[in-house]
Amino acid sequence: MAGKKQVRAAFRSAVFRRDRYRCAMCGKPGRDRQGGDEHRNYHPGAAEQSLVALDAHHITDRNEMPKGGYVAENGITLCDDECHRLAEVFHQTGVPHPGYDPADLYERIGSNLEKARSASVKLA
Repeated sequence: MAGKKQVRAAFRSAVFRRDRYRCAMCGKPGRDRQGGDEHRNYHPGAAEQSLVALDAHHITDRNEMPKGGYVAENGITLCDDECHRLAEVFHQTGVPHPGYDPADLYERIGSNLEKARSASVKLA
């Protein structure tokens, strides 16, 4: 299996590219909060200060997925402003914020828990 950093980086990149470097919930354009400049391909001419920090959120917790669930089918791009915090409510309490239930998040990206598990099992 590739190194943990490489697996995480590949996960983030795949999720961000699929979601076109936009928060999948509120639609704000953004950039990887960990750096990099690939977002410029999706937001040409946008001022850096106008872009929000984005995170690749695991819809189903990594600890509940085979091989950590580092697959695009289990990830969604969320802004670090409000949306990521709202999605984390479920991981912290077991009760989702309205609209941020894992089923809602999977639906936003055209996935579901079964697809995510299946893709995760195939990780090297």
